[in-house]
Amino acid sequence: MIDVNNEAKKALLNTGYNIVYQYPEHFNHLPVISYYNLAEKGAFYADNSECIQTGYIQVDIWSRSPKECYDISIKVNDAFAAEGWTRQMSMDVPKGNDKLYHRTMRFQKYFIL
Repeated sequence: MIDVNNEAKKALLNTGYNIVYQYPEHFNHLPVISYYNLAEKGAFYADNSECIQTGYIQVDIWSRSPKECYDISIKVNDAFAAEGWTRQMSMDVPKGNDKLYHRTMRFQKYFIL
């Protein structure tokens, strides 16, 4: 079994931004990228053994500017694509009372075991 969170972290380190697992504890050092494993499951089996695993990752970008969120999302998409991930969706999350801009993205990848 592949650690999907570790694979996502490797891709995100290539963006050059601060990254955190799951949710930022503080929003003092923006921008920040958070990530977590949405799901992982077997995708192909042979002789009662898992041969291919699929993993799904959620990435959230937090910023004080909508343009910065978008610009970072391009870098995130490029970093994940370079590692063989496919973007499944990307969207802006409506701004709340915290005055932060938030963009969410989801990626999927097949891992050969």
